[in-house]
Amino acid sequence: MKLEDLDYLKKFGALLEADKKRFEVKIPCSDGKMNRIIGYFPSESMQIIVRDIHTEQIPDFGLQFGGTGRYLRINLCRSGKCEFKGENGESLYLSAGEIAMDYKVDDDGSFRFVTDDYLGLEIIMQVDKVIVEIPTLAMLKKAIKRMKMPEYATSINTMYFVDASDNTKRTLSELLKYCFDDYDCEAIIIKTAELGHNIGTDLTTSKAKLRTFATSAQAKIAEDIYEKLTKDYGKKWPVSVFAEKYGLSETTIKNYFRNVYGYGYKDYQKKVRMEKAADMLKNSKFNIDEISLKVGYLSHTKFSTAFKEYYGVTPSQYRLDNKIKKTEDNV
Repeated sequence: MKLEDLDYLKKFGALLEADKKRFEVKIPCSDGKMNRIIGYFPSESMQIIVRDIHTEQIPDFGLQFGGTGRYLRINLCRSGKCEFKGENGESLYLSAGEIAMDYKVDDDGSFRFVTDDYLGLEIIMQVDKVIVEIPTLAMLKKAIKRMKMPEYATSINTMYFVDASDNTKRTLSELLKYCFDDYDCEAIIIKTAELGHNIGTDLTTSKAKLRTFATSAQAKIAEDIYEKLTKDYGKKWPVSVFAEKYGLSETTIKNYFRNVYGYGYKDYQKKVRMEKAADMLKNSKFNIDEISLKVGYLSHTKFSTAFKEYYGVTPSQYRLDNKIKKTEDNV
């Protein structure tokens, strides 16, 4: 880390651990919660930043690399969501379980985001230099290659979204724990390489979601829909409700939502309900009829059919499988 970088971080009261190439900033909230920003700098061409934020504005403690070349930026959202701002104030969102990437020339700070509750990881690499700067980064060569976006995505200079697989989510959780537990930089690099390998697999096996920025008015409508579908998932929300509320066609409402969040309206509603149901099957004592009602299905049969279509097993089998897994983990 450069001397000017150290001076920059000290201005914010950062706790610096030079031997671990690590810094940490803690900022208390008015409600007693603590914002934490943790950074690792394994080389001058790579940053790994963890943001655990509970305020409306995420402070940006990433350092400018300087110089030219291709920059690969990866943001992984563990919980909450964040809003990315374009140069003209346009918006789109990254939600829990998603990965957002861009691959651009020069460090243009393309990720500018705000939120009120967010836990996530950002990896920034100056691809042309990161491999050769220090020997321990050589292991990342294959991972970085797989993390690059397809040519058509880089050619139009846009953001590229993909859903994180279970393996990626698990590795992300482990890496976040390493960062919070003050591991040294070598351990962080090894786990980051594993994460990069998993993201590369996600890029080849999952359907990518290319999104376009929305105006502030369009983003506000999409966010209103998102909040309703996510927080009040037991209620039926036909798209006509929002079309009438905003005086727009149902097609326009659906397009706004897809542009900002990357999902079709009905697809996202089903996604939320199935994931909530799965969580209750794993972690609650509600019977299946009760869970069915809680996620908006009056018919037990329709719920079971929808759940099997989504997860490949019936709700009862899903609960049994997870009970067995928990027992095995405990053993």
